[in-house]
Amino acid sequence: MNYGIIDLGSNSIRLEVFKYDGKKLHNIYSHREVIGLASYLLPEGYLSDLGIDTVIRVLKEFINLSQSYNLEKMFIIATATIRDARNQNEIVTRIKRASNLNVEVLDEAKEGIYGFKGVDIEYQIKNGLILDIGGGSTEVSVVIEEELKDAVSLNLGSLNAYITYVKDILPSKVENERIKQAVFKAFEQHKIEHKKMELAYGIGGTIRAALVLLENYYQKKFDFITRANIKDLISKIDPTKKKTYLSIIRMIPDRIHTIMPGLVILESIMDYFMVEKLIVSKYGVREGYLLEQINK
Repeated sequence: MNYGIIDLGSNSIRLEVFKYDGKKLHNIYSHREVIGLASYLLPEGYLSDLGIDTVIRVLKEFINLSQSYNLEKMFIIATATIRDARNQNEIVTRIKRASNLNVEVLDEAKEGIYGFKGVDIEYQIKNGLILDIGGGSTEVSVVIEEELKDAVSLNLGSLNAYITYVKDILPSKVENERIKQAVFKAFEQHKIEHKKMELAYGIGGTIRAALVLLENYYQKKFDFITRANIKDLISKIDPTKKKTYLSIIRMIPDRIHTIMPGLVILESIMDYFMVEKLIVSKYGVREGYLLEQINK
């Protein structure tokens, strides 16, 4: 049986179609459109009409794209930007009216749980962090003795960090430091214990893009990313050099303005927890959510 899921993220909207064989999910189609949803948030906290209309337009396109796969069911999930929007109910109602599909807005706890379940498909986590740097928020989950002990959502992602702290396309060293201090302040506000974690698992587009950049800069495959790798990668992204922009445009063009804030957020988290090794998972929130819905 085939199932579809549309993820309304803060930076992009993604459609995934999976074939389920009774045990495992097999991805058979994937499509992504970058719309920068967080940039449509008004100062008062409402998502603008243009933002909502853009979501509906892309959703209709994605639903049409999925029709040839004879889906058993289509699911739609939403995360930080729609979750935090003051007109969340209006957004969900308008999407339902336009598409005849319900949107499940994941709260912080559920997003952490589904991320954990997604990573658990591939890895049996005993102790470690699960990191998901989105456009509008960053999810940090702590796993102790194979159990999810804590999951927090920092109101800081690659796109809203860019909007808030960066003047040009790539941040300066001063702007990088401001992003880093914002991450540490968010941890303090959430009263997150400052303790050493040897291992982290990364999910989501920002961390996968970091791996793409790393492998292209070094021209070799990486089984995992170290904290030293991230620091070295940040040092190589020089906003004063044209070749930096050309390299990013060649490798990850739609992330040229968000990749550096995302890397700084990742570096800050690895520094805070003294993480030395990051494994990039193929599975995440979408897969964890979908498996739970199928098993119901």
